[in-house]
Formats: sequence, structure tokens, C-alpha cells
Amino acid sequence: MMVKRIFILLAFGSLFLLIKPNIASAQVGDQALRLGMKIPYSYDVGYYQRFSNRLGMHISTQFITIPFSSVPIGYMNLFGADPNITAILEEPFSIGAGLDVGFHYYFGSDNRRYYGALSVQWMNLLKRDIDDEVINNAFGVDLNSGSIPLGPISKFQSTKPLTLNTNYVNLGFIFGKIVPIPNSIHELRLELAVNKTIFSHHNLQSDYRYITPISELTNESLQETMRKYGWFPTFNVYYIFKLPN
Repeated sequence: MMVKRIFILLAFGSLFLLIKPNIASAQVGDQALRLGMKIPYSYDVGYYQRFSNRLGMHISTQFITIPFSSVPIGYMNLFGADPNITAILEEPFSIGAGLDVGFHYYFGSDNRRYYGALSVQWMNLLKRDIDDEVINNAFGVDLNSGSIPLGPISKFQSTKPLTLNTNYVNLGFIFGKIVPIPNSIHELRLELAVNKTIFSHHNLQSDYRYITPISELTNESLQETMRKYGWFPTFNVYYIFKLPN
């Protein structure tokens, strides 16, 4: 149900992006603060600059948290990922932060209005506790069976949780439109984007158990899952607060 609502939102966003062709006031040398959201994925706070009639760039900090935290898992499951594997990432995706750097190319007879962009997005998800049962279900193991040896600093029958730290890199493909705000030098930017995971790393840890084989299996399985199914389409909305030149 959540995924259906997301696609309906993206469809309406697409229509809004393509209607009402306004003339924007973007000028060479523009500098601005860029505040917005990639719906339904992350929040963004950053900086934008226009270098020439055709070229511009942005750099921003992006945050994943509620209510978007479950969406990346939903997308991967929708595209065919094993839910037992993606369940490992449910807690890490509850909060994360990273950087987004992109370059814009403006086109058309009025090159102030439409643009395409390519961005690179790095994200680090906060280290989170992972229940043993999640790993057991994912790989058909039993971490409490005694077959997983305790480490050299083990505490007898320790129940200290596993933890997982994840970081990944997306490549973003963007089509955007500038929408001027009446009686203002500022503007809105509306974008359709597809973000594809091209790299990820996942470090499963336990302070008191020797789980290196399971850690390696977790990393390899999650890398493969994100490589194959890590597609995150978004509808982006930004407020561009122009700075004095």
C-alpha cells in the first residue's frame, strides 16, 4: 500500500513538473542556499551556484529519517530483493546522513528553465543494533546454537546485540524545472530523479562473539542486493534562496 501511494505521488509530481511553462530568473553567477526534500527518500540542505548559461552545480548534506526511513527497503523488495536480506537494513535505515554533489546542464531555447543533472550521493547509516533472529532468518544459521565460537574477550552467555554500520554511494540522474516565485528573486526547483546504488559496505560486529564468517556473508549479500535492487526514484522539491552576488 505504501509503495502504491509513493508511485501515485511521483505521477502527480511528474504532471506538475511539466505544466505551466514559466520563465525563470536564473542568471550567470547566481549563488543560493538549497533547501528541500527528495520525496520519499531524504531531506537536503545545501549550496547552489550557476557558472554559465549552461552549467551549474550543487553540494548538499542529506538526511534519511522518518517518515522516509522504510521506503528504501520497500523499493528494494518491490524490485525483487529477498525480504529476509533487506530486513537486516531496516534498523540502519531509520537514520543516516551524507553528502550529495551534482552538476547541472541547462538546455532548450530558454536555458534558464529546464536542466538535467548528474549527482553522486554518499550516505552513512548510523550504527544500529541487529537482533540475532534477523541474521538467523537471512542466512539459515543459529547464532545461539554454540556453533559460533565466543571471542577472546567473551563474556559467558553474553546477550550483547549485534551492530551493523552501513555506508553506500548512489549515482543520481535528474531532470528538473525552475519555477519562479512571483514578486521574488527566489525560486522553486522541481525534479524527477532516479538514484542507483553503485557501491555499498556493511560491517556487522559483535563485541563478544567471533562472527567473522557471518560478517563477511552479510556484507557480500547486502552488497549484491543493493547493487541489483538499489533503485530509488524520487520527486525532488527545493526552495532556492538566492544570495547577494
